Amino acid sequence: YRYRLEKKLKILFTYTKCIYLKYVVISNNKKNIFIDLGSNLGQGFNFFSQHFKPSSFDYLLVEANPNLNSHLNKIIDRIGREKIHLINKAAFNHNGKAKLYGLVEDHRGKTSDGASIIRESASREYKVNERDAKEIECFRFVDKLKELKNYDNIIIKMDIEGSEYAVLNDIIDNKDEIKNITHIFVEFHAKFVADKFKVDFLKKENEVISRLKNNKISYTSYV
Repeated sequence: YRYRLEKKLKILFTYTKCIYLKYVVISNNKKNIFIDLGSNLGQGFNFFSQHFKPSSFDYLLVEANPNLNSHLNKIIDRIGREKIHLINKAAFNHNGKAKLYGLVEDHRGKTSDGASIIRESASREYKVNERDAKEIECFRFVDKLKELKNYDNIIIKMDIEGSEYAVLNDIIDNKDEIKNITHIFVEFHAKFVADKFKVDFLKKENEVISRLKNNKISYTSYV
């Protein structure tokens, strides 16, 4: 019950923050982009695009799971390829290869919203299958942000199944080179790890939240 109540309150706060950003902070006359890290089947895009409309925002979808390409490309074709683009790699703090877990481990299957390159990320929900893990590419998200200096406002939704700690710390470490992040909506995943990993994940979570606050990076913990 407590978790359901907390989730409802976070959804309400996220909705309120969207309204505030839309009507108080961001001008539609500016050059704006919304980056959806962990797009899955487009659930986040469907919610946030109601507030940050493609008529005023460019969109970048980032999704590590190659099984979702065809579905996301249907969204792109519907909105228009001049307004929305897809990176089919895992956002991380370096470029390289990684194993993607969670595509065969439970009932959610190949389009799972719990797939992750972090082995422990959903350890409360499933035991990783090393043999059937899919090798994918990951990329340093900060490098992509540095390419987007021509935008006045960048809004990021980050639901990347445990990789948020590495990515957020990398953003903070490079904040002097990235001046146009207006807000970050982030889901933290310590609540999904098995008890034996929880202390370590909660420590990372508390540390990165403290760093976000100390560096005055606007964020909302959502869902």
